[in-house]
Amino acid sequence: MNETKRSQRTAAYVAALLFAVHLITYFIPAIRDVTTSSSVMGAEALALLAVAEHVILFPVIAALPAPKWARAVGYGWLVLDIATDIMQLNGVPKLTYLALRYGANVAAALWIAPASWQEKGVLRVIGVIVALDLAVYSFVAFIPLTFLILVPSLVLLPLWLFLVGRRFTREDNLTQRPGLMQLERATPADLEEGR
Repeated sequence: MNETKRSQRTAAYVAALLFAVHLITYFIPAIRDVTTSSSVMGAEALALLAVAEHVILFPVIAALPAPKWARAVGYGWLVLDIATDIMQLNGVPKLTYLALRYGANVAAALWIAPASWQEKGVLRVIGVIVALDLAVYSFVAFIPLTFLILVPSLVLLPLWLFLVGRRFTREDNLTQRPGLMQLERATPADLEEGR
């Protein structure tokens, strides 16, 4: 197996795991709201988790088929989200770093939607839902209790990343067995005629 493909697949799976772990922290106020004044180690650990889940996505964005402009926007999302995580760690007022993060969510949606649209089945459906959810929430986040709108994408994003990893795994398996690629492209008539 190509080393680059292996690292892209691994990156998608690790990102799925890190986003899932981070999801859990949203429901534990003592962890979610940790600051350097309440716990330096806790705040550092949360920031490292948040930065790591984004950094690991760079090779995923590079590998997943999407228009060039969508990839560029995806990279922008990662940079903006990493910046907001560092802003949060350094005590920037919550409304400031969250406003920037909501803008980053729109960028995430602009990468996830076209990347998902080129896929089939559940990967496409979940990706489009995540993209729409992130974008909509970004425009209504100032309304009390609208955090509930974001919950589906918080749950579905790790699942989508897992499915991206599975797609990479399947692609790797097919390239290792060229006969399977031909079989996958065969029409029913080809199969009946033994082509």
